[in-house]
Amino acid sequence: VEDNGYGISVPAEIQTPGGDHVANLASWKNLRIIDGDGTDPEITPQLICDAVEHIRRGEGACLLRLKVPRLCGHTFQDTQTYKDEEFIEAEQQRDPLPRLKQFVLSKNIFSETSWKAMEKRVAEEVRDAAQKAEARPEPDPENLQRHVFFETPSIVGRQPEPFESTEVPQPEGQRINMLSAIRRTLDTELQQNPHMLVFGEDVGPKGGVHAATMGLTDKHGERRVFDTSLSEEGIMGRSAGLALTGLLPVPEIQFRKYAEPAAEQITDIGTMRWRTNNRFAAPVVMRVPGGFAKRGDPWHSMCDEVEWAHKVGWQVAMPSNAEDAVGLLRTALRNPNPTVFFEHRHLYDASWARRPYPGDSFVVPFGKANRVAEGTRLTIVSWGAMVERADEVAKASDGDIEVIDLRTLVPWDREAVFASVRKTGRCLVVHEDNRTAGFGAEVVATLTDELFWHLDAPIRRLTMEDIPNPHNIHLLNAAVPSVEKIASTAEALLKV
Repeated sequence: VEDNGYGISVPAEIQTPGGDHVANLASWKNLRIIDGDGTDPEITPQLICDAVEHIRRGEGACLLRLKVPRLCGHTFQDTQTYKDEEFIEAEQQRDPLPRLKQFVLSKNIFSETSWKAMEKRVAEEVRDAAQKAEARPEPDPENLQRHVFFETPSIVGRQPEPFESTEVPQPEGQRINMLSAIRRTLDTELQQNPHMLVFGEDVGPKGGVHAATMGLTDKHGERRVFDTSLSEEGIMGRSAGLALTGLLPVPEIQFRKYAEPAAEQITDIGTMRWRTNNRFAAPVVMRVPGGFAKRGDPWHSMCDEVEWAHKVGWQVAMPSNAEDAVGLLRTALRNPNPTVFFEHRHLYDASWARRPYPGDSFVVPFGKANRVAEGTRLTIVSWGAMVERADEVAKASDGDIEVIDLRTLVPWDREAVFASVRKTGRCLVVHEDNRTAGFGAEVVATLTDELFWHLDAPIRRLTMEDIPNPHNIHLLNAAVPSVEKIASTAEALLKV
């Protein structure tokens, strides 16, 4: 750590309890701390060598902190008016470069002439480098939207691998619930892909708090399916590093709300390919359970899937049944883009969501919706747990209502929705997320832009209102779109 004692304008005494973050780590086991002056040309190299030798001897971790002055502001706009003149003068006196010059001259390592020659040579190198940088062409605005998602292999990061796959399900055995389908898919992909790692809080021997990874540590070993510390930011940061080395990290965020502490890491993973012009990429499959279950609450039952749609570079999958869960998860695990795989807690063991296992090669392409029910007078667009309820309403409609399950929100199947709405002339979008700026608003806006003259009635949205998920089961049932609410809203639209 090159420690200049400041965070922009805030001194360490204010930022850190006790004013010394290194001293605060002194009680950590197996951590050697080397602390010293980073401006002393004789002592500093000795401290660095000491730290390096400690590591090479295999004696554990080492933290080397070298204190240095900050000779200019944090940015060019930072005039350091928060420092008095006496303090700035004292920092200038600790400038390591004049101290180095004085040292090498006194030890006859350099002469005054050779030092000046070196200064001149370095100044020329810096000037030439700056000129070359300034001469580089400006980026082409025509390429602004390239490399958000995979186009060609990046220089660094996991590359796509060929696997046998089919979009045709090959059902086997009895119907299984979505939880079992996810567990089996993780198991088979761990067998087929030696680069795959599954990890998260309680994911190891316990098998996850939802049991999605039960038995996988015993079968594949603790080096491939393992527990982590309770740090979502750490989980996702680790995922980024593993993916950059060519591995396939599959982190689990235990509940949707728990992903918030990792927001910066998640954002950076998604934008990595674009901001490095396809030099680096970190394809990660982030499994996230969420949504209502037998009970609700603001922490475990949140959906808020629209936030993921705003995470540039991330794909978003929200299966509504066991078969789609298998196909979408396998597609995500074989895909060169970061993917949020949202597992709805209600659907884990819901009877409607159960399907026969569709085979070890079954995939569902992203951006390909599923027509769950056919109808002629109204299209209901939905995803996740609301698909089951929309399907129940459609079954009672005598062929009036068509149900489109988007399955993925990024990308989403515009053409399937357009085709259905062109046929029916009416559309109702149903989702569990909050109403304001929910993903349903994107669907409605797109339909309004593209199919306005095909509509026989205004497009409607039925969502949870702008409130947290309630604890109380009666409040939860009142908050989340119910079969009765969907039916009454659809009936009103059909009468327009």
